[in-house]
Amino acid sequence: MNIQKLLRVGAITLSILVVLLVVHIYWVTRPPKADVNNIAMARIDFKTALNQQQGASITAWLYAQKGVTHVLCNTQTNIAVFTFYPAQVNATQLTAKLSKELGLPANRYLPSNDELASGCPVLPNLAQKKLIQIAQSVF
Repeated sequence: MNIQKLLRVGAITLSILVVLLVVHIYWVTRPPKADVNNIAMARIDFKTALNQQQGASITAWLYAQKGVTHVLCNTQTNIAVFTFYPAQVNATQLTAKLSKELGLPANRYLPSNDELASGCPVLPNLAQKKLIQIAQSVF
């Protein structure tokens, strides 16, 4: 009788683990939904040296664009970093428009695959965090 009970508990535990694995694989492999509340960050590298006046005009131009929320322009490193709503604006197109309208050669910095792989993964949503907390408390 004890062996049957042990086998039943083992089968139930294994079934729960398989279901958790399937749910985890589904969440990890599904494409992310475009959320209008998501904010992203982009970097623009300028190919020429910038002066303070150019830095101020870049900052003002970026702030005037729809979907841009915050801008930092460093004239010493020739880099501008800005946050934006991806649902409202495309950072690559915005970079091309900035370069054309202000006459400053620039390109958007995109990290390499190695740089992306070495970054810290962030959980995309609260439901996944809750599931992980439940799994950690059970096991």
